[in-house]
Amino acid sequence: MQQLVNTFPDQLDAAYSNLAQQPLTSAPLAPSGQPWHQVLVLGMGGSGISGAVAADMLRGSAPVPILTCSDYDIPAWVGPSTAVIACSYSGNTEETLAAVEKCSALGARMACVTGGGQLLERATASGWACVKIPAGHPPRSQFGHAFSALLHHLTALGAIAQQTAPLTDQLPTIAAQLRNSAEEISTDAAALAAAINGRSILLYGATSQAAVLTRWRQQLNENSKLLACHHVFPEMNHNELVGWESGSSSHAVVLLESSDDHPRTRARMALCSPLFERTGASVHVVQLIGDTPLSRLMYGVHFGDQLSVKLASLAGVDPVDIRLIDFLKGELAELD
Repeated sequence: MQQLVNTFPDQLDAAYSNLAQQPLTSAPLAPSGQPWHQVLVLGMGGSGISGAVAADMLRGSAPVPILTCSDYDIPAWVGPSTAVIACSYSGNTEETLAAVEKCSALGARMACVTGGGQLLERATASGWACVKIPAGHPPRSQFGHAFSALLHHLTALGAIAQQTAPLTDQLPTIAAQLRNSAEEISTDAAALAAAINGRSILLYGATSQAAVLTRWRQQLNENSKLLACHHVFPEMNHNELVGWESGSSSHAVVLLESSDDHPRTRARMALCSPLFERTGASVHVVQLIGDTPLSRLMYGVHFGDQLSVKLASLAGVDPVDIRLIDFLKGELAELD
């Protein structure tokens, strides 16, 4: 897993080369035909997180709503005016496949991102736009490929505000920046892991970082075998903040800060940090670095991935192992 995490910049380069061979002008999802008014991204876990990150990043600029669905069931408003992008690395995720069937039956415009399986078979048979990404690895380790492919679809749809160049054109530059910062990111992640190891971890950031916080929690769950919580400012100031009456030295707070944060949100973080520390909790700030919103998001994802593997090493656990998920899948299969 450490090796896979280290290759994240290489994934971005490879994804850019792969997408360059799939011109937007020939994509079946290019704006034409029946009008559509919203985008729904389907996906679970390490596959579905790409949709959440994209929706957060584009919320303030996308000309149409971009929403996500991580379930068997779909929103009642799905229909011919909905563009649906299904994301499943294996292509066999049962919740996603169930949602795909429902969306397709309702006449939604379909597309997918997958490494193969039943989803690729269905897309090929139905003529859906599909970006196939390299298979054979844990889904959570292939975020670079999956997220880039999703951006490609969203650009083809016209769901990203008009820019001088597609967002995916930033991928090589971001890859180079992450590669140049690799030693610093690894060192900082190791230091943070040592500081929070053995504590109950609470992840906080601005609303715009909600999906990145989710990604961090998922990686701590799967790679580090840890339970962790996350919440966002300013919403946590209206509920969870009061829960800090029971805070203690057993807690560690990790704050994600970005230049994209609202000034009042930054002020709230600064005011709350001493309140956390007053309970005995430790507070650690991770600044998302980059010269564009996309580069800052990719930095945040990469740093969190590194942190999760460092914590796994400290705990002496195998970051690849997901025996509880495998057990659950086996039990569910017995019910069929």
